[in-house]
Order: sequence, then structure tokens, then C-alpha cells
Amino acid sequence: MLTRPPSPLLLLALSGVLAACTDTHPPPPALGNETEPNNSAAAANALSIGTPLSGKVAEQPRDVDFYKFSAAAGERLKLTVRSLSVDPQSTLDPYVQVLLPDGFTVLEKDDDSGAGLESELRFNVTQPGTYFVTVTSFRLHDDERAGDDRTTNTYQVALVRR
Repeated sequence: MLTRPPSPLLLLALSGVLAACTDTHPPPPALGNETEPNNSAAAANALSIGTPLSGKVAEQPRDVDFYKFSAAAGERLKLTVRSLSVDPQSTLDPYVQVLLPDGFTVLEKDDDSGAGLESELRFNVTQPGTYFVTVTSFRLHDDERAGDDRTTNTYQVALVRR
């Protein structure tokens, strides 16, 4: 049993050890959610660089989710749409497109360049403006008569600089 308080030197040494053991990595970005309806460029949800959003291709047989983001010419970006790697119960095989600011012209598209069936696009922004992203099921893209409205068609979309 100590009868006197510890020396200031000992306390300083202990505080240094504790500081070295503290995790200095920043927390992951907060995850937002898509809001329906977002089935057109006019109703697109905002997608911010560095802030992933979770979504679901469901609620209707031919659901397509639209997102929009602003970018400057020359930016080098990466868009990922992850399904199984963020939700092991997901049934979605995502199909994604990046559209030019006109909302129609396809800049890039992808079915499964990410892990497994997940999508990943790396692209360079050619002109400043508001770009659009569409996320749907590959089943819907591949067959114009198909429907795919399973509530387990979950995903996470993220846009980052590269």
C-alpha cells in the first residue's frame, strides 16, 4: 500500500505508454441511406465523395436507383457498389452506370469488376458538372422483361478519390 502519491515522473511515463496504445485511426465515415423514390435523374439522391450510402433494389419489379454528385474536370474517382461483402444475406448482383451531366450519356458501366459479383468503376471526370449514377440488378439490365424486387437486394454505394 502506497502512503504517498506516485511521482510526477512516473505519471508522465505512464501517460506516454497509454498514448502510444491509443488507436489514432479516424472512425469510418457515417453510413447514410438512400431515400425512395429515386428512380430518375430528377429524383436522384445526393452522393458525396467519401460518404457511403446503403440502398436496396426492391419495392418494384424494375427498380433503378439514381444518385448524383458534383465533380470538377480532371478528378480521378472510384465508384464501388458492394453487396455480399457488406451484407452476407444480400441477393443483389449489382449493375452500375455513371452518366454524364446530361443524365443520359453513359461515361462508364460495370457488372462485376469488384470482388465477386460486385461492381467497381475507376474513371476520370472529363468536364465539370453534376454526374449521375444508376444502380440496379444485373437481372434487370440483362433482360428487359425480368423483374427483381427481392427485399434482400441490398447494397452499399461509395464514391472516393483515387
